[in-house]
Amino acid sequence: MPKLHELLAVEGDLEGTYKKVLEEAKVTFSKKPAHFFGRHKKLEMFDENAPEAPDEFQEMGTTVHDNLVYVADHIIRYFDAVLQKEKTNQAATGDIIVDGVVIAEGLPATFLLGLETRLKMIRAMYEATPTLPPGLKWLPDPNRGEHVFVMANPEEKFKTAKTFKHKVLYDATDKHPAQIEKWEEVENVGKYSTETWSGMISVAEKSILLGRIDKLIRAVKKGRQRANTQEVVEMNVGKKFFDFIHAK
Repeated sequence: MPKLHELLAVEGDLEGTYKKVLEEAKVTFSKKPAHFFGRHKKLEMFDENAPEAPDEFQEMGTTVHDNLVYVADHIIRYFDAVLQKEKTNQAATGDIIVDGVVIAEGLPATFLLGLETRLKMIRAMYEATPTLPPGLKWLPDPNRGEHVFVMANPEEKFKTAKTFKHKVLYDATDKHPAQIEKWEEVENVGKYSTETWSGMISVAEKSILLGRIDKLIRAVKKGRQRANTQEVVEMNVGKKFFDFIHAK
């Protein structure tokens, strides 16, 4: 008896053929009526001495019924495959096992299939989480709440102001004014002290969280693979549909 993963492997091909033969049949029925006619054309001359003309033959290519039978065969195979997959999925389950520990058990295969994609979306969110600026020492700050960090050393920055200095190079005389040199200096007039706290997470913590999500995604994938080893439940319905459609 085939396994579920073997059925899943061929379902896409069966669906593709099903759609193709349906479309081909529609085109044949609507645009190629000549396929369903055969002709024998014979000329009978009234003048016995006239030369005989050859008979003309056109063979009938197929019948509508034969076309329907051909298409029905592919439809039946596809419908039965889908039915068997859905019925088997009702019984197919898998466990999520991380580092030998069962995180969740007996999850339906269909849920596991969607879960892998959803976890990848969650990982993308965690990937976007901001982290504490590197190169600085951060300490937990319980006074401000859980998961809050404060810089170990406040940032210090001087407040500056511009001042003008001057110096007399030559004193004034009765013939020349005094020569004075002027220049600008920047002096520290104060000091800013900035205490900074943050609710971001550390780079190390982010790495741990992403690692756990990656483990979970791998575990879900393995659980889905185990679920897909379920033996296929044999059920058939396609032929019943066509028996009803063509009932006499």
